Amino acid sequence: MTALDDSGRRARRQVPGQVPAIGDLLRMLERARLDSADTADVEYADDGRPLRITLDWDKDAIDDEALYVISAYEPADN
Repeated sequence: MTALDDSGRRARRQVPGQVPAIGDLLRMLERARLDSADTADVEYADDGRPLRITLDWDKDAIDDEALYVISAYEPADN
């Protein structure tokens, strides 16, 4: 995961072992949908993997939004 701004880079340095995996992001998306978040969207690639996940739990709250862009994906060897 690559941080795109100062805030993201700072968060990555503070919790480097907590970078979410794709499965974690999909579980967060499902939880947001179950919790009736204002925004819980996903865009998929033709092969079915998620490309972009957008979350916003409360449209009136500040700093609860999250955007995850998944790029440079390589499937793991099984």
